[in-house]
Amino acid sequence: MAKDSIVPLTDYPPTSARKSLSPSQLATLYQTISSCLVDVLSLPPPKRDTDASRSFVASYAQDAAVQNLQPLIWGNLPDLSKSELAIRQRVLALAEKLVRSSPGFELQTLLDLSIIYSSSRPSQMKHVIQTALQTTPSILDTIKWELVPAFTLLLGESTGLYGVRKSAYCILAFLKVATPDIIRAFGSKEFLVSLARCYDHVMTAVAQSYGGPPSVQDAGNRQLDDWERIWIETKVDLLDAFHIILSQLLLDMSSASGQVLGVRAERTFDVIFAVLEISGGSPNSNTPFLDRSLLADYQQSYDLSKTLASALKHAKEKDVRLDLLESSLKAFEEGFSERKDPGVLKLIIKSSGFPLGIDNLGRGASVKGKGKASTPVPELPLDSDIDLKVSQVLDIFPDHSPGYISALLSHPSYPFRGNAEKVIEALLEGTAPIEEDVRLVPSQEDIRPIERRNVFDNEHIDVSKLHVGKKIDDAAILRDRTFIEQMKADILRRAEAISDDEDETSANGDRGIVAFDEEADLERVKVGGDGEESGEDEDEDEEDIAPQPLAPETILELAYIRDPKLFDRDAATKRSKARADLRSQTKWTDEQIEGWRIMLERNPKKDKILQKHEFSGNKPLTPGPEPGSSREGAAGGRGRGGARGRGRGRGGRGGSGGDSEARDRAWKNKNKSTLRKRGHAKKMAKGAPPPT
Repeated sequence: MAKDSIVPLTDYPPTSARKSLSPSQLATLYQTISSCLVDVLSLPPPKRDTDASRSFVASYAQDAAVQNLQPLIWGNLPDLSKSELAIRQRVLALAEKLVRSSPGFELQTLLDLSIIYSSSRPSQMKHVIQTALQTTPSILDTIKWELVPAFTLLLGESTGLYGVRKSAYCILAFLKVATPDIIRAFGSKEFLVSLARCYDHVMTAVAQSYGGPPSVQDAGNRQLDDWERIWIETKVDLLDAFHIILSQLLLDMSSASGQVLGVRAERTFDVIFAVLEISGGSPNSNTPFLDRSLLADYQQSYDLSKTLASALKHAKEKDVRLDLLESSLKAFEEGFSERKDPGVLKLIIKSSGFPLGIDNLGRGASVKGKGKASTPVPELPLDSDIDLKVSQVLDIFPDHSPGYISALLSHPSYPFRGNAEKVIEALLEGTAPIEEDVRLVPSQEDIRPIERRNVFDNEHIDVSKLHVGKKIDDAAILRDRTFIEQMKADILRRAEAISDDEDETSANGDRGIVAFDEEADLERVKVGGDGEESGEDEDEDEEDIAPQPLAPETILELAYIRDPKLFDRDAATKRSKARADLRSQTKWTDEQIEGWRIMLERNPKKDKILQKHEFSGNKPLTPGPEPGSSREGAAGGRGRGGARGRGRGRGGRGGSGGDSEARDRAWKNKNKSTLRKRGHAKKMAKGAPPPT
C-alpha cells in the first residue's frame, strides 16, 4: 500500500462498543488498528501530525485510563493480548511525535497518558510532559489554576473510599512523570493541607464507616478484606505523593543561598507548620500507617527532621523554627518500636509479597536458590525510531518479547544494531543470540577499566621518605643529647625564676617576723561590721560574678507560668506592654512567640518543661556573713564584735584585745612550716650543680 493512500486514524472504539464484538472480530480489530498505527508512524510530519491523529490518541488515552482505574477497586489488571500491547506501545510512540508540533495535547489527554504509562514507561512519559510544556507553555498555568484546585476539592470532599482511591492514584501517577515546575505548582499550602486532612481525618472516617481501621493482631489468621486493601493502598499513595512534593521543596531550598534561600525556607516552613497543625501534637497509637498523622508516618519513613536540617546547611544562621519543628517530630518517635516497622502494611506485605510504594526498590519477584540470577534487560534510551523498528520485527515475529527485540536493535555488540532487516534475517536463519545471552552480554559503554581510588589520591607523597619495615633506631635516640641539654636549660631557667620570687617573698616575710607591722596588718585586715570597706568588697564581688542572661525559651516558659493569656493572638494582647517587654527580652516577633506557645501546648512533655521552674531554691531574707576574706576573721575570737565580723577578744568591734607579744607568737606558730620550706628551697637552689 502506498503511503499516500493510507487511511487516516479515527477515534478509538469505546469499551461499550468493543464488548458487542465476538472474540475473532475483536482480534481482527486490534490487528487492524496496530497495522494502521505502524503506517501512520512511518508518514512524514505534515501528513502524520493531523487533528485526526491527535483525536485518536486522546480517545485511546481516555478509554485506557478508565480501564486502568477499574482494577484499583475490583482486582488486578486484565491480561492484554499481543495486539493490545503493540497498540499501547505505538500510541505512546505516536504521542511523542505529535507533542512536538503545535497545538500538542490538552491537559486532560496528558493526565490520561500519565495514568496509563507512569508505572510501565515513566521515562518516556516524562519526556512527553517536558516536550508538551515547551510546545504549549500555557499548560503550566492551567495546571496551577485549574488542575491543582480540582484535586484539592476532590481530596476535601467526602467521595467515599473508591473516589479517594482513584483521586490519590491519579495524583501520584501525574507527579511521578511531572517536571519540577509542575511539582512546585502542587506544592501550594492549600493542596498539601487538603492532602494531610484527607490522610488524617477523611481516611479515619472512611474506616469507621466500615467498622473501624484494619486490625493487625490476627493478620496471619485471616484473609484480607477488599476494602482494607484499598484503604491501605490509598494511604500509601497519599504519603508517596506528599513525599514527591516535599522532596522538591527541600531540593529547591538546599540549592539556594542568600535571599533566595530565605524566601524558599519561609515557604517550606509555612507549609510544614500548616500540615503539623492539621496532624496534631502526637500519634494516636503505636501502629504505623494505621491511625497516625501524616507527619508521624512520614517522619518514620523518611526522617524529615534530618532531611530538613541537611537542606538548611547553606543558611548563615540557624532558624529558630527548625528547633521547634524538631521537638515536635521527635515527639512522634517516642512510640516507635523500630525505625522500619511496617505497621499495618504487614497486611499487604502478606498478601502481595512487598508493600506498595514505600521502600519498594524491586521490579520483580526474587527467586531464591542456587541457580543463576537473571539480569533484566536494561531500559533503553528514548528513541522513537527503535520503537518503530521493534514494531516492524514484532509484526513478523509476534512470539518474541519487545525487550528482546529492542536489545538486539540497540546493543552495540551485535552487527545488526539499528537495522530491522538484519534482525529479521538473523531470526529467520536462527543466528540471532538467545534472550538469556542478550541479557548477560554487557555493552561496550559499560565495560570500563577499574580504577581504584581513595581519600589520599590528591595528597602529594615524597617517595624519598618511603621505607619498608622499621626505621626507628633506639640507639640513635639515646645518642642524641640535644633535647637533654634543652631540658636542663629549661629546668635551670624555671629554678632561677622561682628563686627570684622567693627572695622577694622572704624579704617581706623577714620584715613581718622581726616586729609587728601595724600598718601592713591594717592594710590586710578587713574589719567586719563597720559598714564601709566590707560593703565595697561585697559590691565588687557581686560585680565580678555577673548573672548569665536567660535563654529566650526560658523567658517564655516563665512568662507562660505567670500568665498564659500573654500569648493570645488577639490585637489587644499584641499591643500590651507585657507583650512588648516579652519581645524586647527574647528578641522574637509576635509570630514566633505565638508559635512557641502552640508547640509547647502540643508537646507531650509540657508538664516536665514547666515543672523545672516550680522550685528555684530558698532565698534568705538577709544575707549571711562573708567567709573570712581578711586576716582578722581568722585571728578573731568568739567576741560579739560587730554585725558581720567577730573579733578575737570579748570586747570591741575588731577584736583588738591582747598584747602584741602573744600575737607575734601565734603568727609564728601558724607560719612555721611555710618559712621552713622557703628556706630549704632557697638553699637547694643556690647549691645546685652548674649545667654541663
